[in-house]
Amino acid sequence: MLTKRDHIVLDTLLPAGGNPDLEPGYDPRAFSSFYAKWKSDAVFSMWIGFVAALFVCVWIAPMLIGKIPPISLYKRETREQVLMALYNSKYNVLRQVVFLLKATVSFWFGTDDRVRDALGYPVQFDSPRAKAAAGQEVKV
Repeated sequence: MLTKRDHIVLDTLLPAGGNPDLEPGYDPRAFSSFYAKWKSDAVFSMWIGFVAALFVCVWIAPMLIGKIPPISLYKRETREQVLMALYNSKYNVLRQVVFLLKATVSFWFGTDDRVRDALGYPVQFDSPRAKAAAGQEVKV
């Protein structure tokens, strides 16, 4: 289960309106639904790494720019500076935290049909949208 602080980190990473062609930004309800399934399907080390990455972003990263944790105390501009400091850290393990967060959020973002359409991805032959368009029964 993700906390409110975790959602704040993820919203900072993927803000709504960040790209006009990709209008949807972070949606806590949609991500929570994805996360529940992903958590059961993902390799344990990736899942535990994601949880650890969120912990680092909330409780450790603010100290990189001289701020008191947690990250949720600050406005978006400061939170973005915190994540950039993590991304530009001289310590490889801290930089990897950002990449793990980005990868996981990208998995979710890529499942959004609006995003796939905006990027020009073809509809997959086995997707519910393709089956519905072909008049086949869609099992959910």
